Amino acid sequence: MIFDPQERTGNRAARVSMALFRMSQAIKKLTQTESDAQGLSPVQIQALLFAFNTRNDVASIGNFAKSIGATHVTAVKIVNGLVQKGLMTKKKMSGDRRVTLLDLTAKGREAALKLEDWGHTLEDALQSIPDSVLASFELGLGVIVSAMHQRGNLVISEPCPGCVHFRRTFGRTRLPIFAK
Repeated sequence: MIFDPQERTGNRAARVSMALFRMSQAIKKLTQTESDAQGLSPVQIQALLFAFNTRNDVASIGNFAKSIGATHVTAVKIVNGLVQKGLMTKKKMSGDRRVTLLDLTAKGREAALKLEDWGHTLEDALQSIPDSVLASFELGLGVIVSAMHQRGNLVISEPCPGCVHFRRTFGRTRLPIFAK
């Protein structure tokens, strides 16, 4: 058990688990503090950034729910709050009325642009770590993410085809376009 200091003494996996648990608590606190400054919750900010950074034809409530590892109902409640604030709109997909697409209003785009530095506190903390240590840490985190994904405990979001830098051509996805 990771919460038992005696158990952690001889168990590296328990020590790493406790470190990750403590980091997750710190990250939650950081994102909440940064979100409070915007007058939004962390998950509302994630919704704004999802809509801002995802192509319009795949920025759906269902894909947003998958990206945050939440139920469809939870995603709807988050989006409805942003609609009420005048930051987001919803519309049915023309080819499939079961799919609800998300878009930002002008006010929502303005809010998303102000979020460029959201999450900077964590990134700033990592900037002070030597690159060689970060490279090893990144590799280790990748293995953890993969293991948790395989067990169904973690959703890996941000599929490339949903990226705003991809454009559809005759039903096919072309290579990324980095110049707008």
